[in-house]
Amino acid sequence: MNYADIFSKSVNDFFSKKFLTLSFAPLLIALVVLSFLMFLGVNEILYVLESMSNDGAEGLEIDFPILAKILSFAVVHYILTVLIYLLGTFLVLAFSVVIGVLALGFLTPIVVKTLHAKYYSQHELHSAGTLKTLGITLFIILKFLLLSLLCIPLAFVPILNSFIFGALLFYLFYKLLVFDVISNIVDEKEIKKILNLMGMKLVLICFAFYLLALIPIIGLFLQLFFAIYLTHYFFAVLIKE
Repeated sequence: MNYADIFSKSVNDFFSKKFLTLSFAPLLIALVVLSFLMFLGVNEILYVLESMSNDGAEGLEIDFPILAKILSFAVVHYILTVLIYLLGTFLVLAFSVVIGVLALGFLTPIVVKTLHAKYYSQHELHSAGTLKTLGITLFIILKFLLLSLLCIPLAFVPILNSFIFGALLFYLFYKLLVFDVISNIVDEKEIKKILNLMGMKLVLICFAFYLLALIPIIGLFLQLFFAIYLTHYFFAVLIKE
């Protein structure tokens, strides 16, 4: 398998008029959703500030004396600050990556069918069933959420927290992206067989994509390129097989 040829072919396809236009869809969808969430967040902050202004600075000490005492400790401020920054950073990256991949899910069938008709028409498509695809996608998301909840205590451990939550985000990105593309090419019986043939090579390729996906704006714009590359890659495996 010539990876240079796959990359060159993917770049040429990505910069075609059709795919270049479609590549803006994940970016626009993510920007709309993130802007809406930011608008809600700003309104909430303004509401809290207004309430504090109306009630007076002593309101917290009068209504919640124990909470006020706890918040007066420097170590509590440090922990809350760390948690807020970590949570904020994680949520922004997670929302960007997840929204981009989910938005890509609506475009992947177009990518696969277009490239199949252009290069691989001799190989018949056997996509997985819609209900099966939806069920596996929901399972991946639920598993990610469960693992994230279980790893919350590790948020207090410097360095390790970044590694753990970064790994969780990569898991979600990898699973959704790979399954989204391959489920449009072969049915569920062939998916495991092909993934086993690829092994760590596929993981390394997706990890490179994941690092690119973390770059603001650019990562969202390149989501379609990831699908194009993986489509060529999976068909290359089928042909070699």
